Amino acid sequence: MAADISKQMLRLNNQLDKVIDKQDELIDPESQKTVVIALVNDLRWDEAAKLCAEQAKEDDKRTRLAEEEKHLRSELEALREQLVKVSNGEVVEPATDSEE
Repeated sequence: MAADISKQMLRLNNQLDKVIDKQDELIDPESQKTVVIALVNDLRWDEAAKLCAEQAKEDDKRTRLAEEEKHLRSELEALREQLVKVSNGEVVEPATDSEE
């Protein structure tokens, strides 16, 4: 049981690493804001609109990734608590078919 929990935790940690890497790849919204303002000031409306649309997509992605990160961290915490209970003997592993 503990080995299964550890495997699940490892899998979730790998997924969490991928989510964090994707978050790191996103463009900083403040730097984009500065660029858009400069484009508007230069009356380059089409370019500013394009960057705004791209940033809206990134914001959606940022929100989705944050939700995914929160979910993965919650699952990891639940598994950690299970592992502690198993290691403290509070949870007994179920009997296998060969023991019947």
